[in-house]
Amino acid sequence: MSYRPTYPLDWTYWWKSLSPNPVSVIPMEDNVAACFSCLRQSIYLQICDEGAQCRSPNSSRWRRKVAIVLVICIIITIVCLAVVQNKKKTPSKYGVVADAGSSHTGIYVYQWLADKENGTGMVQQVMECTAEDPLTEFERNPNSTLHCLKVAVKSVPSIKRAETTISLGATAGMRLLSLKNESMANHIIQLIHKTLSTTVFDMRDVSILDGADEGAFGWITVNYLTGKLVELNTWTNSFTLPEGMDTFGALDLGGASTQISYVPLERSTNDTLVFRLYGRNYNVYTHSYLCFGQNQALLKLLANLSEEITGDGLDVPCFQKGYAFNLMGSKLFGSPCTHQHNTDTKEHNRTISLVGLGDPGACSSSIANLFNTLDFHQESQPPFTCNFMAFSAFYYTMSFFNLSEGSSSPEQLNETVWTFCALPWHEVKARWSVPEKYLSNYCFAGFYVLHLLTLGYRFNKSTWSNIKFVNKLEGTLGKGRAGWTLGYMLNLTNLLPEEAPVNPIHLVPFAVVISLLVLGLFVLIVLLLFKSEICFPSRNV
Repeated sequence: MSYRPTYPLDWTYWWKSLSPNPVSVIPMEDNVAACFSCLRQSIYLQICDEGAQCRSPNSSRWRRKVAIVLVICIIITIVCLAVVQNKKKTPSKYGVVADAGSSHTGIYVYQWLADKENGTGMVQQVMECTAEDPLTEFERNPNSTLHCLKVAVKSVPSIKRAETTISLGATAGMRLLSLKNESMANHIIQLIHKTLSTTVFDMRDVSILDGADEGAFGWITVNYLTGKLVELNTWTNSFTLPEGMDTFGALDLGGASTQISYVPLERSTNDTLVFRLYGRNYNVYTHSYLCFGQNQALLKLLANLSEEITGDGLDVPCFQKGYAFNLMGSKLFGSPCTHQHNTDTKEHNRTISLVGLGDPGACSSSIANLFNTLDFHQESQPPFTCNFMAFSAFYYTMSFFNLSEGSSSPEQLNETVWTFCALPWHEVKARWSVPEKYLSNYCFAGFYVLHLLTLGYRFNKSTWSNIKFVNKLEGTLGKGRAGWTLGYMLNLTNLLPEEAPVNPIHLVPFAVVISLLVLGLFVLIVLLLFKSEICFPSRNV
């Protein structure tokens, strides 16, 4: 018996042989045919009877090609499904917080993953809407607030709205109203409670926020957005706790109150709140000074000046020369911050004409006198060495004077404000495109920020550089406005239940699909391994 191979035994030729080609015929010798074959005509021998020929039909080669491709595709599909199923999807949760301040109402929508980090959510702001009317005007003019509520509803996916919490915190403006007219304050709170109950959200809380809480939540906000509470490792895409406990202090200036919050060098027993965030405890000193917000401080200044007038005119050194407007006595003396200056209700009905003097020196001295009373220094302030983030009216005032960016000093602020206050009103209006109700107050606001930080919070020339004036903060954890609402939402996530990640594909369909793919893969492999070449009877050519 003898044979001679038709094809060389090498793998390169074996692969080329997979392409369609004519049938190979091996001549027969000594009545015994040696039909050489292998896996695709390589290494396996096949002996056929005399007069037989070994054929590899083109259709058989194509079927094997298709089977190999299908095997590869099935394997890739199984691997991909396993990878996708292993990456479980964490559901998102949403929360809405309304900041009802003394001058406006802000509504914010926040989002976080439900599995949280050490019990606290990784919260991000997704929507912000400002209603120009304060909460005290809601009953007379609710339109702007209702518009922001509609925007908030649209910002939350419809499937998540029913489980989304909504909370409203009324700040210093409502705290003052509560002191002046408690029944009116309660009526407004009940009205807001009823309004929010009709929304698609899960109403969590409607209340007057304590000043200490407002300050502490602002502290949480600035330290979260700056990565002081938790950090994002961009290499591993995981969250870690920063080394040490170094944090920023927070300085907030609103229309009716101001707050200072920080972690003191030594734990203080007074005005200290304890927070547990991302597995760590923080003892935060926080104090709020009612009536020392920017708008109420101006009223206190005017009330002090009014004690020296005899007629209906009042000269105001903190308004530019040439500026004048009328103010109702009820506006000036109706606030709890100024009520003690004039208890005669008849005076509340008269109109007071305010006339600007444009006297920077007298303005600065009058503002400094506001801090000579015991109203501000009720208790000793614990020492601090941390850096501070100053926001809200602190930022707006410093930004107006182009001192919010980079380094500044008390002397530089004093000089800049002094120059501005000395300008005549007509020149001020020509140079700055700012609404008059804001522009007319910047002389007072500049000196007030200066004295509040130095005489009130006791910053000096060497520690002034530790203050950074900010409005919005952005870091690896996201971006948001500096204020109390984000900190409130972060702290609230500690109380909300945690949800486990869910599988992208339900387990039963996933198991069925994988079983079918594995069965198909097994069948194809069996066919490939056991399918042999076919011998066909010889034909005379």
